[in-house]
Amino acid sequence: MSARPAILYTIVLFILLPIYFAARPASGPSSVLKENKESLLKLNSIDAISISRSGESLRFHKSADGKLYEVSSPPGKFIPEDLMDAVVQLLIGAKSVEVVAENSSDLSQFGLDHPNSELDIEASGQATPIKIIFGDENPTRTAIYAQIEGNPKVYLLGKDIEYYRDLMFEWIEGKQGKNA
Repeated sequence: MSARPAILYTIVLFILLPIYFAARPASGPSSVLKENKESLLKLNSIDAISISRSGESLRFHKSADGKLYEVSSPPGKFIPEDLMDAVVQLLIGAKSVEVVAENSSDLSQFGLDHPNSELDIEASGQATPIKIIFGDENPTRTAIYAQIEGNPKVYLLGKDIEYYRDLMFEWIEGKQGKNA
């Protein structure tokens, strides 16, 4: 057997391979995901956060020196500084969240017609607080649906915010730390 067919096939491969890659569509699944993601909040800092769920509420704000956060409601309650800071950093750092609906007229499919909890964010540079409502979990139970008041989009957020919220209420109720 001669080497001639092997050389011929190699030449044809080197000619057709660039044509194949040039003809492939550039958009794949990763570009589709990027199109459906966007920044949730465009904030550099947060001055105060109010959280409510099932008739309970709490509020924390920056201290007078602006370095730490402290609980203002309910009065006399304690939440660890690092937990409050974690919530703030989670909201500021929410740079890429999934948009599941651009303009949903049926919020009941996301549990947003009767929200499970609400979060109001006060930030310098914002005339009014930013209100985020939280609905049901997604079918895989890995995230929750959320919507910003005045914005028709429905977002899918990680469950970290829900975990931190519940942990804060445990501290307020005395189920954490020295009081547990």
